[in-house]
Amino acid sequence: MTGMMWSTLVGIPSFVAAAAIVAVQAAADAPIAQTNSSVWSGVYIPAQADRGKVAYARHCSRCHGDDPVNGRNPLSGDRFAEQWESRTLADLFHRIRDTMPPGEAVTVGEADKLDILAYLLQQNGFPAGRAELPSDGDALATIQITGKSGPIPVQTGTVVRTAGCLELRDDREWELTNATEPERTALGTALPGSSGQPSPRSGARTIVLLNPFPSPIAHRGHRVAATGFLVRRADGDAVNVVSLEMLEPSCAP
Repeated sequence: MTGMMWSTLVGIPSFVAAAAIVAVQAAADAPIAQTNSSVWSGVYIPAQADRGKVAYARHCSRCHGDDPVNGRNPLSGDRFAEQWESRTLADLFHRIRDTMPPGEAVTVGEADKLDILAYLLQQNGFPAGRAELPSDGDALATIQITGKSGPIPVQTGTVVRTAGCLELRDDREWELTNATEPERTALGTALPGSSGQPSPRSGARTIVLLNPFPSPIAHRGHRVAATGFLVRRADGDAVNVVSLEMLEPSCAP
């Protein structure tokens, strides 16, 4: 690790706190993978989704409702898609396989859970194809979840990561200058620059940092990575900080 890391959960606005709960529950721990196909390629068959509908009714409806689109804790729609945007079917399947139903994950077999995944793809409007979803995790990792017209824009409340030069504006507001575009991430994912991972390239953005705590004054003028909840604002984007890490002791290119 190139520098100290500090974090905060102080002062998060209520709408962002609500998004935090959703994001922590839904986001996968694995970093975004390189893929060569997408959920729009036709990656399941109708018969598999039909089996998944039966398995869903047996194992999932008590928490999510009979209808995964309009029931409790919906598993379809814009919010669901946005949470999983740019991740892979392996990430989503591992979430289902390892944690669902809560506290009883071992009571449902992997084959049923794979069928349930096919049913959820169908309910989200992704087209059927000519072959069933592969049971191999490496194959699932090549299938990306994305919007029909391309990546879904990152929205307020999404967990993101950005890196830039830490500055104090007007002695009152912390910001990252020459910052990278905020990218989706997951809480608990290693920050770039940690454990030998490459640091993000510098960018052209200025990102305001909300509620960094404790004070990062000792790292003013350093290159820093920030992870937190994106806040879209009329006067420029901000990140409600969960953690910061000093990447380099200088902002020099």
